[in-house]
Amino acid sequence: MTLPKLNPNTPTLMDGEVRLFKRKHSSVWQVVFMMDGRQVRVSTKKRILKDAKDAAREIYLDYRFRQKNGLPVISKRFADVAALCRATMKEQLENGAGKKSFRDYIIVIDKYLVPFFGDLFVTSIDYEMLQKFARWREEKMGREPRASTLNTHNSALNRIFDEAVARGYMNKSQIPVLVNKGRDSVRRPDFTREEYATLIRKLPSWIDAGREGKSRDMRHLLRDYILILANTGMRHGTEAENLRWKHISLFEDKGLKYLEMSVSGKTGRRDIICRAGTINYLKRIQSRCPDIAHLSFEQLIKSKRDEPVFRLPDGTASANLRQTFRILMKDTGLLTCPRTGQDRTLYSLRHTYATFSLLNDGMDVHTLAVQMGTSILMIERHYSHLTPRLKKEMLTGKRYDTPYDEYKAERVQGFSISDEDLHSPVGDVIEESLPDELEEQLEEDTKGSERTLSAENQSSDKKTEASLKALDMLDKGLLTERAVLAVIGTHEESYTVAPNVRIKALELVEQDKLSERGLIAILGV
Repeated sequence: MTLPKLNPNTPTLMDGEVRLFKRKHSSVWQVVFMMDGRQVRVSTKKRILKDAKDAAREIYLDYRFRQKNGLPVISKRFADVAALCRATMKEQLENGAGKKSFRDYIIVIDKYLVPFFGDLFVTSIDYEMLQKFARWREEKMGREPRASTLNTHNSALNRIFDEAVARGYMNKSQIPVLVNKGRDSVRRPDFTREEYATLIRKLPSWIDAGREGKSRDMRHLLRDYILILANTGMRHGTEAENLRWKHISLFEDKGLKYLEMSVSGKTGRRDIICRAGTINYLKRIQSRCPDIAHLSFEQLIKSKRDEPVFRLPDGTASANLRQTFRILMKDTGLLTCPRTGQDRTLYSLRHTYATFSLLNDGMDVHTLAVQMGTSILMIERHYSHLTPRLKKEMLTGKRYDTPYDEYKAERVQGFSISDEDLHSPVGDVIEESLPDELEEQLEEDTKGSERTLSAENQSSDKKTEASLKALDMLDKGLLTERAVLAVIGTHEESYTVAPNVRIKALELVEQDKLSERGLIAILGV
């Protein structure tokens, strides 16, 4: 591109390299020149020619300085670059290639970034300007944003800066450092052992209460969707929605069979190991899909079919699982988590998986982070409230008599699949499974009265029952700590404590209802 042929009446500078002109119906002089093969037009903001020439000379020399020092010659206003970035993300979303987070970025751009930075050149946004934005944003929100919110805002802002760098509107060195110092994230709503047990026991009758047809089909699908999320830790949304039958495989190691899924989401693709019960829920979905129901499960897996796993019998993938789950939560009285005060969502099942894995499987934080596709820091941040329970072995010494390798091997076997599980047809009723230890505890809770116990065991059970009742009365403020310790019998020479009594005591310490001294007495250390 070159400048148009010089008009004899056109004011010039720098041996004709710089020209001045006025736009139609404007009294302000504009300056135009070539730089790096591109035409640059800038307003001098001056009406008098002499002043305009002085301003034009400064503008030209400034651009020459940028050129010599490797700085972007041509910059753009933030709003213009944001529009380009927004259009790119929107196009990718429409083509099915965009990340789910792009929707959040577009909202942030429209609601916060463009309203504040819109008229500024991208090269003029520095640390001081970011601080002003932070104060403005807090006023607009009416609160200090959470760290997760800041992460989203910073990611959206970085995409715009990256767009500006890619198009030559700014250099990478000009991108300001973004700081994430927001309000700590609140504890996320999950399910306790009892709440989860209530949920899975109410699911069959809740399904039967639904209308015949697609409505009931949705409820059937949601049931298996819930159970698979809770037994794998995968993310609701992109990871579950993108799951195809071809992403599921079986492999054998040391004589044990394992069910593996390859999921893809916000952190890329990763392989996860499913709890053994997951195969039942997959088989049940398979049985409701006419095009694959005739296959054995092994045949289905080996066929590497590209159909979505989570779909209705008519082959359609439903986008209404979130709404149906909320209806389920309301109908079962489980919508609001009593510990956080927040409404439960499908993501609560992922948090439940993490809690059960840490508390009941003895899974280490690193393994859990890899399984869930997140960082160790994120696990520690969101599940720090579990620390007393995570350290229960340290406090009680319960498993000191078992080598760690043996204990770990026992837990790993809880994820393995037997030949009977693999080859047995799907039944009308599939017992919904909890992680191994939870199943054992629930069975103890619900069927203990039906067992025939020895006199010794009966006595132990009565003592445990009395101990739990005393701790419950302490929780309600009906007994003093001293009285509770007397009921439990911590002063007796033959004193022993049941695991569920230890757990209850730790819960009360978390709630500041039991002193550390009282906890030590109950633990017997």
